[in-house]
Amino acid sequence: MAPAPASLPPTAPASRARTRLRRGLTALLLAVTLAVLPAMLPPAVTAQPAPQRADLVARVVISLLGYARWPVERDPVRLCVDHASRYAARLKEGGTLANGRTVQTRQVDVLADMLHPACDALYVGTMNEPRRKRLSAELTGRPVLVIAEEDFECEVGSMFCLNIRDNQVSFRVNLDALARSGVHMHPGVLQLGRRKGAPS
Repeated sequence: MAPAPASLPPTAPASRARTRLRRGLTALLLAVTLAVLPAMLPPAVTAQPAPQRADLVARVVISLLGYARWPVERDPVRLCVDHASRYAARLKEGGTLANGRTVQTRQVDVLADMLHPACDALYVGTMNEPRRKRLSAELTGRPVLVIAEEDFECEVGSMFCLNIRDNQVSFRVNLDALARSGVHMHPGVLQLGRRKGAPS
Protein backbone atom coordinates (compact mmCIF):
# COMPACT_ATOMS: atom_id res chain seq x y z
CA MET A 1 0.00 0.00 0.00
CA ALA A 2 1.38 3.40 -1.00
CA PRO A 3 2.09 5.85 1.82
CA ALA A 4 -0.21 8.82 2.28
CA PRO A 5 0.92 12.07 0.61
CA ALA A 6 3.35 13.96 2.79
CA SER A 7 1.10 17.02 2.73
CA LEU A 8 -1.77 15.22 4.43
CA PRO A 9 -1.65 15.28 8.24
CA PRO A 10 -2.36 11.96 9.99
CA THR A 11 -5.89 11.45 11.25
CA ALA A 12 -6.43 12.04 14.93
CA PRO A 13 -7.09 8.35 15.73
CA ALA A 14 -3.97 7.27 13.83
CA SER A 15 -1.88 9.92 15.56
CA ARG A 16 -3.18 8.85 18.96
CA ALA A 17 -2.49 5.20 18.17
CA ARG A 18 1.12 6.01 17.20
CA THR A 19 1.55 8.03 20.38
CA ARG A 20 0.25 5.15 22.50
CA LEU A 21 2.54 2.75 20.66
CA ARG A 22 5.62 4.93 21.26
CA ARG A 23 4.75 5.29 24.94
CA GLY A 24 4.16 1.57 25.31
CA LEU A 25 7.43 0.60 23.65
CA THR A 26 9.25 3.13 25.79
CA ALA A 27 7.65 1.59 28.89
CA LEU A 28 8.72 -1.90 27.82
CA LEU A 29 12.28 -0.75 27.16
CA LEU A 30 12.28 0.92 30.58
CA ALA A 31 11.01 -2.26 32.23
CA VAL A 32 13.78 -4.28 30.60
CA THR A 33 16.59 -1.88 31.50
CA LEU A 34 15.33 -0.15 34.64
CA ALA A 35 17.56 -1.96 37.10
CA VAL A 36 20.69 -1.40 35.05
CA LEU A 37 20.63 2.32 35.80
CA PRO A 38 22.05 2.23 39.35
CA ALA A 39 25.25 0.64 38.05
CA MET A 40 25.60 3.46 35.52
CA LEU A 41 25.30 6.27 38.04
CA PRO A 42 28.40 7.86 39.56
CA PRO A 43 29.03 6.98 43.23
CA ALA A 44 27.82 10.36 44.47
CA VAL A 45 24.35 9.84 42.97
CA THR A 46 21.83 7.90 45.02
CA ALA A 47 19.44 5.82 42.93
CA GLN A 48 16.06 4.49 43.97
CA PRO A 49 16.19 0.89 45.26
CA ALA A 50 16.00 -1.60 42.38
CA PRO A 51 12.66 -3.40 42.12
CA GLN A 52 12.55 -7.06 43.09
CA ARG A 53 13.06 -9.61 40.33
CA ALA A 54 9.44 -10.76 40.45
CA ASP A 55 8.27 -7.18 39.89
CA LEU A 56 10.64 -6.70 36.94
CA VAL A 57 9.55 -10.02 35.43
CA ALA A 58 5.89 -9.07 35.80
CA ARG A 59 6.46 -5.71 34.08
CA VAL A 60 8.19 -7.31 31.12
CA VAL A 61 5.68 -10.16 30.75
CA ILE A 62 2.62 -7.88 31.03
CA SER A 63 4.19 -5.53 28.48
CA LEU A 64 4.83 -8.41 26.07
CA LEU A 65 1.23 -9.59 26.42
CA GLY A 66 0.06 -6.08 25.62
CA TYR A 67 1.74 -6.23 22.20
CA ALA A 68 0.63 -9.77 21.34
CA ARG A 69 -2.20 -10.26 18.86
CA TRP A 70 -4.05 -13.57 18.75
CA PRO A 71 -6.02 -14.80 15.72
CA VAL A 72 -9.12 -14.11 17.82
CA GLU A 73 -8.56 -11.28 20.28
CA ARG A 74 -8.63 -12.20 23.95
CA ASP A 75 -10.35 -10.25 26.68
CA PRO A 76 -9.41 -11.13 29.29
CA VAL A 77 -6.03 -12.58 28.35
CA ARG A 78 -5.66 -15.92 30.13
CA LEU A 79 -2.13 -16.34 31.44
CA CYS A 80 -1.19 -19.76 32.79
CA VAL A 81 1.76 -19.77 35.20
CA ASP A 82 3.81 -22.92 35.62
CA HIS A 83 4.00 -23.92 39.28
CA ALA A 84 7.74 -24.60 38.87
CA SER A 85 8.60 -21.02 37.86
CA ARG A 86 10.80 -19.06 40.27
CA TYR A 87 9.88 -15.43 39.61
CA ALA A 88 6.13 -15.53 39.00
CA ALA A 89 4.83 -14.36 42.39
CA ARG A 90 3.80 -10.96 41.06
CA LEU A 91 2.41 -12.41 37.84
CA LYS A 92 -0.02 -14.58 39.79
CA GLU A 93 -1.83 -11.41 40.82
CA GLY A 94 -2.84 -10.71 37.22
CA GLY A 95 -2.82 -7.21 35.78
CA THR A 96 -4.12 -4.77 33.21
CA LEU A 97 -2.67 -4.20 29.75
CA ALA A 98 -2.05 -0.75 28.30
CA ASN A 99 -5.14 -1.11 26.10
CA GLY A 100 -7.37 -1.77 29.11
CA ARG A 101 -7.73 -5.53 28.74
CA THR A 102 -7.24 -7.54 31.90
CA VAL A 103 -4.87 -10.45 32.46
CA GLN A 104 -6.29 -13.35 34.45
CA THR A 105 -3.83 -15.92 35.76
CA ARG A 106 -4.04 -19.44 37.03
CA GLN A 107 -1.32 -21.81 38.20
CA VAL A 108 -0.70 -24.98 36.17
CA ASP A 109 1.55 -28.02 36.15
CA VAL A 110 3.00 -28.29 32.64
CA LEU A 111 3.48 -32.04 33.01
CA ALA A 112 0.00 -32.78 34.35
CA ASP A 113 -2.55 -30.16 33.27
CA MET A 114 -4.26 -29.83 29.91
CA LEU A 115 -3.13 -26.38 28.80
CA HIS A 116 -5.04 -25.63 25.61
CA PRO A 117 -7.54 -24.00 25.16
CA ALA A 118 -7.47 -22.69 28.72
CA CYS A 119 -4.28 -20.64 28.14
CA ASP A 120 -3.68 -17.74 25.78
CA ALA A 121 -0.16 -17.37 27.19
CA LEU A 122 2.02 -19.62 29.29
CA TYR A 123 4.83 -18.59 31.65
CA VAL A 124 7.13 -21.52 32.37
CA GLY A 125 10.08 -22.16 34.63
CA THR A 126 12.90 -24.65 34.11
CA MET A 127 12.56 -26.46 30.78
CA ASN A 128 13.86 -30.01 31.14
CA GLU A 129 13.42 -32.57 28.38
CA PRO A 130 10.01 -33.92 29.49
CA ARG A 131 8.66 -30.38 29.70
CA ARG A 132 10.00 -29.50 26.26
CA LYS A 133 8.42 -32.60 24.72
CA ARG A 134 5.11 -31.91 26.43
CA LEU A 135 5.01 -28.31 25.26
CA SER A 136 6.09 -29.21 21.74
CA ALA A 137 3.46 -31.94 21.41
CA GLU A 138 0.59 -29.94 22.87
CA LEU A 139 1.22 -26.36 21.76
CA THR A 140 2.95 -26.48 18.35
CA GLY A 141 0.81 -24.55 15.89
CA ARG A 142 -1.60 -23.36 18.56
CA PRO A 143 -2.06 -19.67 19.41
CA VAL A 144 -0.42 -19.80 22.84
CA LEU A 145 2.39 -17.34 23.61
CA VAL A 146 5.09 -19.17 25.59
CA ILE A 147 7.40 -17.10 27.80
CA ALA A 148 10.18 -18.95 29.61
CA GLU A 149 12.20 -17.61 32.51
CA GLU A 150 15.11 -20.05 32.31
CA ASP A 151 15.53 -21.26 28.72
CA PHE A 152 18.85 -19.69 27.82
CA GLU A 153 19.09 -21.32 24.38
CA CYS A 154 15.50 -20.29 23.54
CA GLU A 155 14.84 -23.36 21.46
CA VAL A 156 11.94 -25.84 21.24
CA GLY A 157 8.93 -24.91 23.34
CA SER A 158 9.77 -21.25 23.98
CA MET A 159 9.00 -18.04 22.10
CA PHE A 160 10.22 -15.34 24.47
CA CYS A 161 13.04 -16.33 26.80
CA LEU A 162 13.85 -14.12 29.75
CA ASN A 163 17.40 -13.63 30.97
CA ILE A 164 17.14 -12.72 34.65
CA ARG A 165 20.41 -11.60 36.19
CA ASP A 166 20.68 -9.81 39.49
CA ASN A 167 18.25 -6.92 39.00
CA GLN A 168 18.12 -6.96 35.22
CA VAL A 169 15.66 -8.68 32.89
CA SER A 170 16.28 -8.97 29.16
CA PHE A 171 14.86 -11.41 26.64
CA ARG A 172 15.53 -13.36 23.46
CA VAL A 173 13.02 -14.24 20.77
CA ASN A 174 12.56 -17.55 18.97
CA LEU A 175 11.11 -16.17 15.73
CA ASP A 176 10.45 -19.59 14.25
CA ALA A 177 8.37 -20.78 17.21
CA LEU A 178 6.53 -17.45 17.34
CA ALA A 179 5.64 -17.64 13.64
CA ARG A 180 4.36 -21.21 13.96
CA SER A 181 2.08 -20.26 16.85
CA GLY A 182 -0.03 -17.82 14.87
CA VAL A 183 0.41 -15.18 17.58
CA HIS A 184 1.66 -11.89 16.14
CA MET A 185 3.96 -9.49 17.97
CA HIS A 186 4.60 -5.88 17.03
CA PRO A 187 7.96 -5.54 15.20
CA GLY A 188 9.05 -2.80 17.60
CA VAL A 189 8.94 -5.31 20.46
CA LEU A 190 10.93 -7.89 18.52
CA GLN A 191 13.65 -5.30 17.96
CA LEU A 192 14.11 -5.01 21.72
CA GLY A 193 15.06 -8.68 21.98
CA ARG A 194 18.02 -10.57 20.67
CA ARG A 195 16.54 -12.45 17.75
CA LYS A 196 16.71 -16.21 17.82
CA GLY A 197 15.39 -18.00 14.73
CA ALA A 198 15.72 -21.60 13.68
CA PRO A 199 17.31 -22.15 10.27
CA SER A 200 14.87 -22.94 7.48
